[in-house]
Amino acid sequence: MTFFNNLKLCTRKIYLQINTHNKIYKKLIPLLSVSMILYFSFYCPSTKFTQEGLINSLSHRNPPNWLMPSHPGESIDIELTKNYKRLKLMEFRKKTVVLQLDIKELFEKNKSDNSSRYILRDDLSAVVSTLAEFWAITIVTDQDHNEKIIVGKGSQPINLNDRVLRWQTEIEAAADKYHLEPALIAAVIEQESGGEPESLSSVGAIGLMQLMPSTAELMGVNPYDTIQNIDGGAHYLQLQLESFGDVQIALAAYNAGPGEVENGHWIKIPETIAYVEKVPVLIRKYEQIWQEHSEKSQESQDVRSTL
Repeated sequence: MTFFNNLKLCTRKIYLQINTHNKIYKKLIPLLSVSMILYFSFYCPSTKFTQEGLINSLSHRNPPNWLMPSHPGESIDIELTKNYKRLKLMEFRKKTVVLQLDIKELFEKNKSDNSSRYILRDDLSAVVSTLAEFWAITIVTDQDHNEKIIVGKGSQPINLNDRVLRWQTEIEAAADKYHLEPALIAAVIEQESGGEPESLSSVGAIGLMQLMPSTAELMGVNPYDTIQNIDGGAHYLQLQLESFGDVQIALAAYNAGPGEVENGHWIKIPETIAYVEKVPVLIRKYEQIWQEHSEKSQESQDVRSTL
């Protein structure tokens, strides 16, 4: 009985402290609740799921009929679904670490400005959305149309075996955010890194879009995080397009730097000349791929709507 009385007293003290101090503590209550759920589900040794057991269970689960009406030519691709969930679980853990660091910094430095709250909000949103994707998404094989479909995120067909198109979801998100064509971002990724997220150039350019550390800092992203790398590269591309108004010149600025474009020196750099010749060819390639995917997706939806 004494234990429960002490627990009640401690809870009351915490409530009073939250109630009498900065309003930000009140806003942190939902965050702390989510953090506790995540901790007991994935980190606490006595309560967490085994990783492979959870992935295996979720990968064998059929998508709900309202989300993906059953069709004779469709079946779950168990192995691809497992691989996708492993990738999302790794991504979730990385983002959870970032969120934990944000919370620690918030309390240690007693920050209460809007920018800190916005960063915390965005990072929490990223953690929750990644967890939702890990939990919900299933990859389905449509044998009639020879394609893979991600169920749970727009049901858009993708090719997870392609080194560039396996990042289609992230590419489309960045394209939508910065008002770019997905084909442009995909083409730059292929030219820069061949779709290898661990790529590191001899001059220190990092990741899928080969961001220099100074560029990543300017864009406010971590270049070693794949999603942030794509986001930062897309943002930098957008800035070059806004500055120069032409795709070819913007590509030259992306490759050689805006200073080399402004002084006209880029036309004397063989690497940049080759870059602005190759990337437009890749853009046309990916435009065709996206167009074909769109047509197949629409065709699949029309077929299912008649069933």
